[in-house]
Amino acid sequence: MESFNLRYYPIYRSLVSMMAWLPVFFLYFNSHLEIKDVIVLESIYYVSVVVLEVPSGYFSDYFGRRLTLILSTLFFAIAYAIFGFVDPDFGLFVIAQLFLAGGMSFMSGTNTSFYYESLQAEGLDSTFADREAHVQSLQQYAGGVAVLLGGILGAWHLNLGYVVSLICVLPALVICLKFKEPGPEVDHLESAEKDVINVVRYLKFPELRWIFIFSIILFILTHIPYEFYQPYLELLDLKQFSLNTAIVSGVLFASGRFLGAMTAARSARWVRLYGLKRICLIALGLQLSLITVLGLFLHPVIAGLLLIRGISMALTTAPLNAEIAPRIAKSRRASYFSMQSLAGRLAYASCLYLLSIPVVDGVLNDWPTVSMIFLASAGLGLILSFFLLFVKSGNLFVKNATNS
Repeated sequence: MESFNLRYYPIYRSLVSMMAWLPVFFLYFNSHLEIKDVIVLESIYYVSVVVLEVPSGYFSDYFGRRLTLILSTLFFAIAYAIFGFVDPDFGLFVIAQLFLAGGMSFMSGTNTSFYYESLQAEGLDSTFADREAHVQSLQQYAGGVAVLLGGILGAWHLNLGYVVSLICVLPALVICLKFKEPGPEVDHLESAEKDVINVVRYLKFPELRWIFIFSIILFILTHIPYEFYQPYLELLDLKQFSLNTAIVSGVLFASGRFLGAMTAARSARWVRLYGLKRICLIALGLQLSLITVLGLFLHPVIAGLLLIRGISMALTTAPLNAEIAPRIAKSRRASYFSMQSLAGRLAYASCLYLLSIPVVDGVLNDWPTVSMIFLASAGLGLILSFFLLFVKSGNLFVKNATNS
């Protein structure tokens, strides 16, 4: 019989992924704050995630996966409670954003490491790719239900998405408390062996270096539509069609999650059939096509294409995690995943800054500006993707890769 970790980890990941606030967060903030304050609030979140990303990885490697996941889930619960039940106030929103960033950072890398090491402890690590694909599929379905509910409830009151998320994350916290630390005790390495340099040194291997660069590019391209699709929907003036923006946002987000769930469930099999590199390039092509079309046309039918935004991540997340995890020593695994996530966030933040330069007074209320942002992003993505073609991938696609 499988351990508690293996039986309940998919449930934990599904519950934590039920972020019902995602399709309405911009609308919620903007209903209480001026647009400049919304931008500041989002900046605080991104900066906080960046600052906490690598330290959270080291915390996980030193103090263990279980404690890190408990803290992550607790931080989520506190953030949702503030957003859901406290009177709207910029100062309290900042505090909630800090806790939300803590939840994201402490979960990043640790969840994958925890699952892989739990499988490894029972001699099942060779099944990680298929199991991780299954987990990714389940969490996409769960997230889809949550964002659909958040969008519908958002038509009544925009803070209800956070209330739903809190209701979902509390049982996830109970599950975390019952988790067992996988395998033997985490190695307490001396500081000289746990510095950033030794984690970065993994990039000397061409396999990890290729994945690292690819992950950064895909992170940027998948987050551009996420960041700007709500302003895009508002420009459509959906009220003329008797449609509520929050509900449409929720439906699109949910549909994308459901489509991503079906994709994730098949991702490991497709990689075995067509090869990881080909799947990765298809993922980049999908995102570039989506961003380009969004930049060229402002139309309700084109807005419907937003549901394919999550396919690229669903295609590649499980297979790439399965390639990375065996190649990194346990004592540095969470730190490495955190470093990769940090690089993606820093690159994306830099792109956002560049894209914000032509935005006058922080207002995204005209089509030429939004169109320019999408087309500039597509151009940048095309350049980066072309560069990736010349990066050596080494022995990346050998089945059952061993530790480097």
